[in-house]
Amino acid sequence: MHDHGGQGEARLLRERDEKARAILGVGAAAEAEEIRRAFRRLSRACHPDTNPDDTDAAWRFRLVCCAYKFLTEGDMCSELEEARRSADKESEAQRRLDNDWAYWCWWRDKYF
Repeated sequence: MHDHGGQGEARLLRERDEKARAILGVGAAAEAEEIRRAFRRLSRACHPDTNPDDTDAAWRFRLVCCAYKFLTEGDMCSELEEARRSADKESEAQRRLDNDWAYWCWWRDKYF
């Protein structure tokens, strides 16, 4: 089926918003202050300086920053797209990623 108008773009923006919210662990109704608190908590927890022995800490930190920037400014970055692609590849882990809670659990298990 062919997308007409901006339907495909609207769906993509909605998916990105859901992924960014799942990364930060906030719901669809989260206000700006709740998003900011979640960002601050996660950025401190996964900052490379606080996790010097963790080789994935820098990537997790960039992903959290990217999700926050997308939710507050609407800017997209490659880390959020990469998280979407890697989530699609996780079918071998037998985890369903078609809802926010399952995606958050996958992300938390994989990176924390």
